[in-house]
Amino acid sequence: MDFGHYLIAGVMPYVAVAFFVLGLGYKIVYWFKAPMHLHWELFPYPHTISEQLKEMITEVFTLHSLYRFNRKHWLPSLMMHWGFYLLVGWLVVLLLGFSFAAYVGTTGGVLVLAGSFSLFLLRLLDAEVRKISAPVEYINLIFVFLLASSGLFSGFLGDIQLVRSYFLSLLAFRPDASIAATYLTPLLLFELFLIYIPFTRMAHFAAKFFTYHKIKWGELH
Repeated sequence: MDFGHYLIAGVMPYVAVAFFVLGLGYKIVYWFKAPMHLHWELFPYPHTISEQLKEMITEVFTLHSLYRFNRKHWLPSLMMHWGFYLLVGWLVVLLLGFSFAAYVGTTGGVLVLAGSFSLFLLRLLDAEVRKISAPVEYINLIFVFLLASSGLFSGFLGDIQLVRSYFLSLLAFRPDASIAATYLTPLLLFELFLIYIPFTRMAHFAAKFFTYHKIKWGELH
């Protein structure tokens, strides 16, 4: 085993998770300490916890705001988001040892692949959207596309036994760095993705609480 192999499979996973947790933690603290918006009730909004949870869960799983205001981008965005949800679920069911983990991971990968590719084309071909699209938004979609395609075509998302054994070794802090060389590319991309997320707009999943409670609803006084 060469140094690069060991670095990617045995060291970088911990570095990536540390960057992700610390970077995201810093962002959350920053958002929490940000100046409060004015509490303007310009439209009815949910006040009870159950109503607020319903509103947030509906938005997270259906992207209904995007459906209302930008229907052209709604379906590919929904596909990509649900793909990520399934990939998180894949990791859970994989670690728990369920045999259907491969189907969950493959489905998630396909949805992320199709969604990111479709969104890239929409930004590229739609003149109006292209005018307001920053280069980093194309880079993000390409990154996500490469991440999904490498996970799918390398077989990483479908290999239950080897990948599960590898992740369990990481959790036990005894990394089995002898993982197949064909899996190093998706693994490296995933590690870089974790490091990259806190510094991009892709961290918006952690900002949902503040978006709703501090901006849309003005509930945090």
